[in-house]
Amino acid sequence: MICHRVTINLGDSLFYIVLMWLLYDLTKDPFYTGMSGFMFSMADALNFFCGPIIDRCSKRWLLLITSAVQFFVLLGLYCLSANGTVYVPLLLLSIPVFDLMSKMTYSIHNTLIPILVKKEEWMTANTVLSITNTGIDLMFSAVAGVVLALFYLKTIFMVNSLINLAALVTAMFLFRKLSSKREFTDNETRTSVPSLKEVWKGYREDLKSGIILVKNKTILSLVVPLVGLSLFYAMMLVNLPAFSARIFGSAMGYGFMLTLLAVGSIAGALLSGQLTKRFRLGRLFPQLFVLGGVSWIFMSLFIESAPLLGALFLVIASGSLGAVNIIFGTLFQQIPPQDMIARVNTVNLSLIAIASLCGSLLGGVIVRFSADFIPFLLCGVGYLLIGWIMRVNTRTKMLPTIDKVQQNIL
Repeated sequence: MICHRVTINLGDSLFYIVLMWLLYDLTKDPFYTGMSGFMFSMADALNFFCGPIIDRCSKRWLLLITSAVQFFVLLGLYCLSANGTVYVPLLLLSIPVFDLMSKMTYSIHNTLIPILVKKEEWMTANTVLSITNTGIDLMFSAVAGVVLALFYLKTIFMVNSLINLAALVTAMFLFRKLSSKREFTDNETRTSVPSLKEVWKGYREDLKSGIILVKNKTILSLVVPLVGLSLFYAMMLVNLPAFSARIFGSAMGYGFMLTLLAVGSIAGALLSGQLTKRFRLGRLFPQLFVLGGVSWIFMSLFIESAPLLGALFLVIASGSLGAVNIIFGTLFQQIPPQDMIARVNTVNLSLIAIASLCGSLLGGVIVRFSADFIPFLLCGVGYLLIGWIMRVNTRTKMLPTIDKVQQNIL
């Protein structure tokens, strides 16, 4: 599963970096990078409808299908770029299709962890997957500027197609591996084929049950901060190409800032396990958000006049976010019943996606009427607000250490 995660994330990271910069380079308009962020977030919104499918359908078949779709999308982009027929609307339309397959794959991996890994090792497993993601992001971020400057577009799409072909081959091996496990094959062999009406009825019931569980006040008090975090982060992220181009003057600067974000995420993921052992979550969450908020504000103020100091604050801000993501991910594997993990996960992702959609569009609009560092400043202020909300909320401030979190907290 880790090998499949690595290859999927390789293609996903390269696709994101290339598309974001390419759209800015073709249009020279931050509005289109905002639109690309909107399209990336749309995949999370559509992922809302995939939760019941992931819970009910064969996960090994789904992994195979999602990998195949990604490969053919990139193969199509390579063929079009080789003929010189790549247009901005076409690039924008390819984003939600490709990214939805990635989001489904990540959700499937998350549902496999409680099945394949012992409960006391869930935090470690989530950390490994997160470090795998951010480590690959770090690698591509470090070379992004060089890749964008030295290679033709068709060459980059060809390499990305080959990466996703490797992901498809890995999915085939994983398909065979999971076929040997009884828990993955019993439902496929012992149940009769339902009618289309029964499938639709079951799908609606599963979707409704996931929404009802997320509306629980305890889960909702955890989802709301994630929604706010995603809104402010998306507002900042879509302006990163324009901001880095002004500060550093080239694509190399964009790659440098992405590298700093990835370094911070890895550091936060590595520290998350120790932090959750030493501190109650009710105390830890507000402190991480406040640390991240203050760091984003200082980064936006100092990155131009004191680049090294600004870079340090960028790493710290990203580190706090990396730790928050790992802790939230583990919580949402522990709290819901095992057969509802995918539904809760995709409902959460969809709510977060709506916030990201709004943040991406808002970020593109704000930078047209203000300085390009303002979205970064607003991101820091937003994190401080979220930290204060989690500090005063009675349900979140009483959360215990993560090893004591059980379903009965609902």
